[in-house]
Order: sequence, then C-alpha cells, then structure tokens
Amino acid sequence: MDTLNFKRQETMKDKIKMEEGFIETTEDLVLNLLKQHYSSPDCKIDAFTKAKMKGLIKRAIFQEVEYLNEYPENYFVVHGKDHLQN
Repeated sequence: MDTLNFKRQETMKDKIKMEEGFIETTEDLVLNLLKQHYSSPDCKIDAFTKAKMKGLIKRAIFQEVEYLNEYPENYFVVHGKDHLQN
C-alpha cells in the first residue's frame, strides 16, 4: 500500500468518526426533545405511538450510520463535504 493511499484511508476514517459523532449528538438531541414533549401537558400522544416514534428515529439513525460505514464515499457525495467544516 502506498503512502498516499494510506493517508486517504486515514482521512476517510477521521471523516467517518467525525460524522458518527455528529449523528450520535443529533440522535441524543432529538430523543431528548421528544422526551420533553412527551412529558409536557400539551402532549396528546398515546404510549404506543410514542414508542413507535422513538423506534422510527432509532432505526433511521442506525441506517444512516450503517450507510456511512458501508459506503462512505457515496455518503459524502450525497451529503456534501462542507458540513464537516465547523
């Protein structure tokens, strides 16, 4: 393996790790906001629907991470690379 290819792999691993952190933070935020809404008096959602919503969010996040890890090049083409620049 040449040095340039190795650096490219390391760079991609770094991008993936950074994106996984972003996705995890986003999941935590969304689930916490949902939990706050569920506990508010304005919430009229039944327990079954609450569980279903939470499951949907978890599945979507899981699938996003799975896609990121299986097809990182495609993932960053679809989502762009600008979002990695904070």
